[in-house]
Amino acid sequence: MTQDAASPKATAVPSYPMERVSPIDPPPPLALLRSGPAASRITMWDGSQVWLVTAHAHVRAVLGDRRFTAVTSAPGFPMMTTTSPLVRDKPHTASFIRMDDPDHARLRSMLTRDFLHGRAEAMRPVLREHLDEMLGELTRGERPVDLVRGLTIPVPSRVIALLFGVSDEQRELIENRAGILIDRGYPPAQVAAARDELDGLLRDVVEERMRMPEPGDDLLSRLVVDQVRTGKLTVEEMVPMCRLLLVAGHGTTTSQASLSLLSLVTDQGLADALDKDPELLPKAVEELLRYHSIVQNGLARAALEDVELGDVTIRAGEGVVVSLSAGNRDASVFPDPDTLDPGRDARRHLAFGHGIHQCLGQWLAKVELEEMLAAVLRWMPGARLAVPFAELDFRHEVSSYGLGALPVTW
Repeated sequence: MTQDAASPKATAVPSYPMERVSPIDPPPPLALLRSGPAASRITMWDGSQVWLVTAHAHVRAVLGDRRFTAVTSAPGFPMMTTTSPLVRDKPHTASFIRMDDPDHARLRSMLTRDFLHGRAEAMRPVLREHLDEMLGELTRGERPVDLVRGLTIPVPSRVIALLFGVSDEQRELIENRAGILIDRGYPPAQVAAARDELDGLLRDVVEERMRMPEPGDDLLSRLVVDQVRTGKLTVEEMVPMCRLLLVAGHGTTTSQASLSLLSLVTDQGLADALDKDPELLPKAVEELLRYHSIVQNGLARAALEDVELGDVTIRAGEGVVVSLSAGNRDASVFPDPDTLDPGRDARRHLAFGHGIHQCLGQWLAKVELEEMLAAVLRWMPGARLAVPFAELDFRHEVSSYGLGALPVTW
């Protein structure tokens, strides 16, 4: 027998998002819900009720099912934060992750070749050179140093600047505005202003490329030459596409890197394992992605038709939130899931999502994470926290959970 929204069993409806007890682990109620029905009712900040999906198999099922839409204007689509309506109310500002196929596939396919495994690997030597330069400077200065301000923010920012071919001045503006867009602490009006300012900058850069006879070999230039000039892509479509790459490529990598480095400097077993066997780094990064699951409140979808999900019927027009962090702590897939095990085969993790909207930049993100961990091991032997753990600034207010600062010494 399946249950639906009208079931009397769904009377106690918890609020969402839920509070963490430990800054490292997902909220405990998620584990309780995961052991129950395939989906449970929750109440969002705006009073609406939607379904929450927590088990690994069911999260994959929802994200891989075309009957669930990623379009924010769809009936019942969950508004995850107070700024979520900004996209719903102005659909022309949406990037392709807020589209379904065929629009999603058309736009995403224009970028696929730039984010293949081989392209990410080709950036490794350049990234390593930048890291050695940055850490060489950091280690010559006073201790302790903040690895967030000194490393995990500027590294993804430099990578984006290299991809886009933008100036240092433009990079700093991008870095600032991108940070506002993922921070729920800002009021909607300020987020909208930051989005519009960032879009204006991107439009200027795109139009500058369009005026050049031979724009260059960066990603923006290639899109202008191959897609815009050939009529396959409009400037209006390209601007949100570029904004997505900036915000996703910067904010999420910064957050994941900060928590990964936190594990490195607080978990002696992890540091010893990587120091002893650097070849373990790729596997350890997959495990760190699973363990920290920075998209802390999950992904939103809405049902386009009635869907049977395990023992629950989700009706057309009902919203669904899939919890990536709960799915990544599912003991049926990852034994002893609350333990960070650098030797674990964690490749089935959900940190990058699943299905057609799975993160486009995952290969590049993993290269960045591997190189940042390796660089700290090289330059800061015996790195450790310079403040008590309780004093760390965990960023509960951002969509990609991370640290505001990570003071270390060595």
